[in-house]
Amino acid sequence: MAALDTLLRTRWAYVVLAGLVLACALPGALFMPALDRDEARFSQASAQMVETGDLVVIRYHDGLRNKKPVGIHWMQAAATALTSSAEAREILSYRLPSLICGAVAAMGMYWAGLALFSRRTAFLSAAVLGTCLLLATEAHIAKTDAAQCAFMVLAMGCLAHLRTRADVRIGIAFWIFLAVGVLLKGVIAPMTAGLALASLVFWERRAQWLRPLLDWRGPSLFIILTVPWFLAVQIATNGAFLWEAAAVDLGQKIVSAAEGHKGLPGTHLVALPLLFWPGSLFLLPGVMIAWRVLSKRPLETARLRPAHLAETDPVGYSLLSSEAGVWRFLVCWALPTWLVFELAPTKLVHYTLPAYPALAFMAAAGLERWLSAPLARREGLVSIALFIVPAALLAAAASPPVLALVRADAAEAFGPGLAERVAYIWGRDYAASGAGLWTTLGLCVASVWTCWAFLNRRAVHLLAGLLACAVTGGIGLKGLVLPNQSWMLATNASIDALGEICAFPEGTAIHKASGCSGPAPKLVRAIAYAEPSLVFELGGRIILPPDSTASIPDVAEDPRPTWLINVGEAEGRDALKRLAQSARSADRCLRLARRFAFNYSNGDPSILVAAVLEPAGCPNIAKSGR
Repeated sequence: MAALDTLLRTRWAYVVLAGLVLACALPGALFMPALDRDEARFSQASAQMVETGDLVVIRYHDGLRNKKPVGIHWMQAAATALTSSAEAREILSYRLPSLICGAVAAMGMYWAGLALFSRRTAFLSAAVLGTCLLLATEAHIAKTDAAQCAFMVLAMGCLAHLRTRADVRIGIAFWIFLAVGVLLKGVIAPMTAGLALASLVFWERRAQWLRPLLDWRGPSLFIILTVPWFLAVQIATNGAFLWEAAAVDLGQKIVSAAEGHKGLPGTHLVALPLLFWPGSLFLLPGVMIAWRVLSKRPLETARLRPAHLAETDPVGYSLLSSEAGVWRFLVCWALPTWLVFELAPTKLVHYTLPAYPALAFMAAAGLERWLSAPLARREGLVSIALFIVPAALLAAAASPPVLALVRADAAEAFGPGLAERVAYIWGRDYAASGAGLWTTLGLCVASVWTCWAFLNRRAVHLLAGLLACAVTGGIGLKGLVLPNQSWMLATNASIDALGEICAFPEGTAIHKASGCSGPAPKLVRAIAYAEPSLVFELGGRIILPPDSTASIPDVAEDPRPTWLINVGEAEGRDALKRLAQSARSADRCLRLARRFAFNYSNGDPSILVAAVLEPAGCPNIAKSGR
């Protein structure tokens, strides 16, 4: 631990924290395809922003996307313009803001923690958050949550520093970070910070430390940064944006289970050990410390910060920077926001992410306590269980036998005539990937190593084991196992089928890279399949249901019209039958390619048929160089 303490006296600590996040998240960013549905929608909307140059109105395909504010689209558009192009449709460029913000969240935790705990505890809390499964996953997905977490950490870090010293500059910084949070995800950042502040003031009956937030420059900057875009988009959409974002999107999630994402109160708590893993090993000890400190009378106990900082605290260091004051701050940060999402009928696993930084601080304090003294036997056993059960689930889920069972179960949905064949095709494809048992073995070894170090109080081995768990999960699950689950990647299957008959739309990056010669279709008409990832991959050159039809366009309009039809649906089967009849009537050749996939977005089996209508006959459509 001496080496760690030496590192913490340098700025390299921030570099190490950023590296931890990248080690866990970068494999997913590099190897995972564009994901349905939110990531592909965000990315496609950002691509259209780059293509049109309109930085105010958010559009997805042919319609408006009035759901979330513009912040993440500005970030993604800037990253794409700097590192790639909208035409290239490289999903990595749209994921860069999430990757960077994931690293910023970890570094911001360290900075915030210096106002609350010792330097070592602050660093450990940042490492816990940066490597936890939820943030490490959100950091490789091109949507709002990793970015929101980063600016939430920075805003709450400002509040933590204000509790140790009155500094108007920190108060102004709080308003700036809060403004970015509003531009990213609307009311979530103000809700989290507002509930924390209201709870603290009610609990402590003190508000003097909030005076720096009242400096006129802070609220003014907040208004300057947020209001202009909201006014502009309201004007540009004729007032539709705020109505749809607030009443339709947010309102439905508050009063009912929107889009089928329902769950009972307590759902987030049940999922916490898995989503917080591997830091879940010390979550219970951290919560127990909070309980023991805050249940004492009087509340104020020994300080965690050096006493000399009291000289710079004009509002009463002994009250606001005591150990109890630290834990009140963390509880008021996490608990009210957590309760809001537990009570809301709509449940998605990432909703509680704004509360995770406070839990990471608690877990790091629990780890520090373990370093100095053994835990009670019952507390230690429960902690082991909260760690080993998620580890076992992840290791089992990545194993070939379990994956084979899951594939076989999914294949049954295609019916007795196809189930065995589909399962064979899927199994063959996964075996060819070479993923094997490596991820499962790595998670097992790392988890057993961590448990052994925990039980035998080997600090260095414990930290190494936790790091090995996080990195193995990042590389193995996101870089090796999940990207090779072709059976559940319906858009990948669609692209493969379109490629077989050289039916990528002309001018798109995917067509240029295909090596196909001869005329290309103008666009693709999708029937009974409309996943956003396909829209993104085809550069928007697609007609979606209900506008797509099986009618044949004129040759002058499109010499090689192309369809992607999900014949697993009755609508798709009828459309393919009509298309075949029309092709026979016109004496034109209809070329087909078929793929099977289990669409994870809706849980339905998909039989995806790519169909292209040749101008005459069925010529050999070759790929150049083959």
